[in-house]
Amino acid sequence: MIARRPFLLGASALPLAAPVIAQILPGGRPMRWVVPFPPGGAADAIGRLWADAVTTTTGQPIVIENRGGASGVLGVQAVQQAPADGSVLGVFSIAFFTALPLMMARAPYDPDRDLTPIIQLVTSTVMCCVTAERARERGWTDFRSLIAWAKRPGNRLTKGSAGNGSAAHLLIATIARRTGAEIEHVPYRGGAPALNDLLSGQIDMVFDFMPALMPQVAAGRLLPLAVGSNARSPLMPGVPGLGEFADLGIGDLDLQSWNALTGPRGLPADMQEQIAVAVRRSAGAPGLERRLHASGLVPATTDGPVATRAKIAADAPRWREMVEVSGARIE
Repeated sequence: MIARRPFLLGASALPLAAPVIAQILPGGRPMRWVVPFPPGGAADAIGRLWADAVTTTTGQPIVIENRGGASGVLGVQAVQQAPADGSVLGVFSIAFFTALPLMMARAPYDPDRDLTPIIQLVTSTVMCCVTAERARERGWTDFRSLIAWAKRPGNRLTKGSAGNGSAAHLLIATIARRTGAEIEHVPYRGGAPALNDLLSGQIDMVFDFMPALMPQVAAGRLLPLAVGSNARSPLMPGVPGLGEFADLGIGDLDLQSWNALTGPRGLPADMQEQIAVAVRRSAGAPGLERRLHASGLVPATTDGPVATRAKIAADAPRWREMVEVSGARIE
């Protein structure tokens, strides 16, 4: 089922200021931004919050279209098959350009051929958490002690994730291979059931995206040990990044699951640049940064299409390694 919500600003939306640049499409024609997952998750928040900001800045009407299913491929195909006129764009994570096609026996799209990445919108990362109770029982005072425990003969960590092939699965498989720690991946159908089993003691830890974990950390039920990015996250500056664990052989890992506004193949260069300019100028829309932070997201824009493609190319080897090490496959 497709959920559509036009961005008609109301009481819960950002205040509509006078647009500072012209609308992107002529004649007040609305744009459609495809989110390849159901409403309510982080991807949906990215699309809706940024669309709201662009509407505020430009007056351009934007409709969010949720196209969940087939690990996000249905959303990709909706953009892939759209006219190359800027009327249909996708809100796609870096995994759609790098990891997802590698995990499929016959990927139904070629990201280099079929998609036009335009501009980065946000970045986010995962966080390693254990329960405070189990940390006390096993002496896990930090991430090093957790890994050291998992390397001792007879010990094995159970780690839950939002599913097979998820960013957290790929990262923890790479960490296990690099460090020699015994870590068993336990896939769930989403992050919520994994978190529930962690809190009830059924598994030892999760390495998942931050929004669902931060309230449990604040309440003292979870102990954060590391984030998946190389540097510390501005959302949790007290938690070390993987760059601080070079002695464990993982100091070069940097899982940043960033999202880019993306068009179909053949999108004209002038339209790409017009969209990128609108997004960059919308970054200062009232309340955008605060609302993204509340969803565990950090606003981050590239200079435009060339820089965005270069960033994808730079990140691709890291994601390829994680896919190969994990052996993850999506049918």
